[in-house]
Amino acid sequence: MTKTRISLSVPFTLPILGEAFIGTGNPLLSAALDLPLNISVQIEDSAVPDIPIRSPKIRKVLERYLISHGIGGKYTISTPMIDPSDYDYVSASALLFLSSTEEAQIDAPSLLNKVDGKSFITLSRALTSLSGGFVVSRKGEGLISLEGAIDAHVHLKRLPRRSGIQRKVTLFSESFPELADPLWHLLGHLVLDGCEAVRNGDTEKLGRLMELENRLAHSMGLLTLGDLRRIAKHVSSFGGKVICSESFVGELILAPNNSLSSCHERYSFTSDGVSEIGTS
Repeated sequence: MTKTRISLSVPFTLPILGEAFIGTGNPLLSAALDLPLNISVQIEDSAVPDIPIRSPKIRKVLERYLISHGIGGKYTISTPMIDPSDYDYVSASALLFLSSTEEAQIDAPSLLNKVDGKSFITLSRALTSLSGGFVVSRKGEGLISLEGAIDAHVHLKRLPRRSGIQRKVTLFSESFPELADPLWHLLGHLVLDGCEAVRNGDTEKLGRLMELENRLAHSMGLLTLGDLRRIAKHVSSFGGKVICSESFVGELILAPNNSLSSCHERYSFTSDGVSEIGTS
């Protein structure tokens, strides 16, 4: 039996706008950070794909994708990521990269159409890692890599996972049906304005949009007043937010320098995507 081992560098990606509201049909803006994750992929001969994806939805989608392209193999992926959603996005990044980056991006609409909620965010993060930079995705439409750059230091602090986010969004729709649709429309345009800010390199606007989205999320019970206060205390920043999804939660602050807070990890946005660093 033939075994091939390939080493890859996968950038860490995360949602930065829209993550709490993808269930309403709204777009998601994701970005790559200059945190390269070195992973090892071992491939053994197999007529059908055998892939180490923990999410049943994502595993089914990727198995069908690989089969449709005539790709088999038993994959073993070693990654530093422990969180299930992080592990799945890194593993999906590797599988899509090795199957063909260009085809994966062309097939993105059909891939994203087959998942929702937490799985949609995880798969969007994987697709974002292929190109690096900023990527906007939407169910039914696929994804677009954005030309542009944001000149800011990224201060990130991971927070404990929160549950019931989609349930609270649904409850808001049921409790305030006449307000919900206009609000989802507004939040969708907020993400699109964020995309325009990226294209124009407007860091201050992107920061303000993050804070506005958080205030609207707080009004629906998705965030606490304490969440807003922690973001607001960073007065020297361009702005920031609490990333609020069932797959990733964390404080994200855009700052003009690298000395904002000692309790946050510090990164920059990067346009580097997945790359191969070795084969044996």
